[in-house]
Amino acid sequence: MTKRPIPLIIVSVAFIAIGVGSLFKGVWPVVKGGTAIGSHELTDSLIVTVSGIVAVLSGVFMLRGANWARWLCIAWMAFHLVISLLHNPFELAIHAIMLVVLVLVLFWGRTSTYFHSGA
Repeated sequence: MTKRPIPLIIVSVAFIAIGVGSLFKGVWPVVKGGTAIGSHELTDSLIVTVSGIVAVLSGVFMLRGANWARWLCIAWMAFHLVISLLHNPFELAIHAIMLVVLVLVLFWGRTSTYFHSGA
């Protein structure tokens, strides 16, 4: 069994934490009863919840060495980059930088070897 690279552990744990936070953020308005079925807020909550689930799945399965999970992580970040086109330029720049860093961490060096070693 190949030892997990530290950068992979950091990215995976961060995605798990971000995902759990997104789950709470998405579910909380529904739990507290402030959103009506069919409302715009309910749609937003659903999108945030699904995003959180995807982030948690990506983080957990990257730790287990699943190659598809790192692609899911990149797709998740690319999705956020596209969404940030609708926001201010600062958010766009931050998401672009984060995407580049993720690609470098997940597809270069020891981390890439870890995924190809059948971990």
